[in-house]
Amino acid sequence: MLDFMIRISRTLTQQQSKTELFSPVSIATVASLLFLGSKGTTHEEFKKVLTPAGMNWNHYHQRYSGVLANLVSQNPIDSKRDQWRRQTCPINDDYEDEQEAPEPKSQIIRLANGVFYQPSLRMEQKYVSVASGLYGALVEPIDQQNSAAKINRWISDMTAGKIPNMLDGPLSPSSSVVLVNALYFKGKWKTQFEPLVTRPAPFFPHGYDKPSYPVTMMSLSGCLPFHKTRNGVSIVGLPYRDDSSTMYLIQPTNSSETAIRRLQATLTGKTLESMIAQMKLQTTMVRMPKMHLKSSFNLLQSFQKIGLTSILSPAKSNLGQMINENSTQRPYVNQIMHKVDLVIDEEGTEGAAATSALVDRMGPQQTFNGNAPFLLYLRHDATGLPLFYGPIFDPR
Repeated sequence: MLDFMIRISRTLTQQQSKTELFSPVSIATVASLLFLGSKGTTHEEFKKVLTPAGMNWNHYHQRYSGVLANLVSQNPIDSKRDQWRRQTCPINDDYEDEQEAPEPKSQIIRLANGVFYQPSLRMEQKYVSVASGLYGALVEPIDQQNSAAKINRWISDMTAGKIPNMLDGPLSPSSSVVLVNALYFKGKWKTQFEPLVTRPAPFFPHGYDKPSYPVTMMSLSGCLPFHKTRNGVSIVGLPYRDDSSTMYLIQPTNSSETAIRRLQATLTGKTLESMIAQMKLQTTMVRMPKMHLKSSFNLLQSFQKIGLTSILSPAKSNLGQMINENSTQRPYVNQIMHKVDLVIDEEGTEGAAATSALVDRMGPQQTFNGNAPFLLYLRHDATGLPLFYGPIFDPR
């Protein structure tokens, strides 16, 4: 999943973008629903991109659907248990006292899948059954008249109104199937930022010797997981209150948009996991902009660049496991819309994502200063699933 995340991220590079934040788990889930319905060359392409080497595709769906079920569980099983979670903070008795009193559940994660199709289409019942059983997908027909409005309403409900208009305008008659994944996340920080010290501060997008602009900067000092690599890349973790998810902020020394681009080009899933594995609880000062991040992408080119090409071609696409091969239509994917809305403030984070496929330096012991571009990685630690990931170039 992490390699899939990194590969997608590298395809989203845009000039003058404020952020390229996306939800890897949302995109991967839509891709998995397409994979489940594919045959032939299309199936082989999805298998190569999504399935770990040596894993049977049936096992992939069983395993991935099980991980998704654990993601939305009220009491997720933590199969990873990162090293820093087994530590206590040095010289911080208050923190140890807090550890003894578990916080009430406050984190909300909702994941919903939908497969909407035209009534004239002959859907394979086995696909309907497996998509519902494994992925909990809502599979139902829609009429052309109000199809977009119905799908938008469903996504809005699933994301607590964060993404009200996924589809712009009515669906075209050629849109025979719409696959949708909606993700909603809301969590409160374990150590909250202090509102009284939130104040305007400069943000340097292109380096500390270049022009800046003001942002609303939050600050906290607490016992947090932190690591700095030999190459000068800092990573700090901001755990959420339920102890199952963490927002990791990653930033090279003397960060700038160019430095982040260089980091993105060399970062792999393995190196990211290695950085997290080396984190230790330390007294750390964190400064981070207060943000409301929005992004929107059509992922057609992303799918093409990572090797999912036949699904995009009316002549080559094969969704024979989803749609009866005797159907007069040969469905293919002509749009993959992905939208993200993420709010980060002193209390915590509220965010949503949806993917649809038509067919000033300060000085405690450690410091992370988010006054220049950084990478944001929100991970569900218990499962290792990446909920949100992407560079932040302009937090305004």
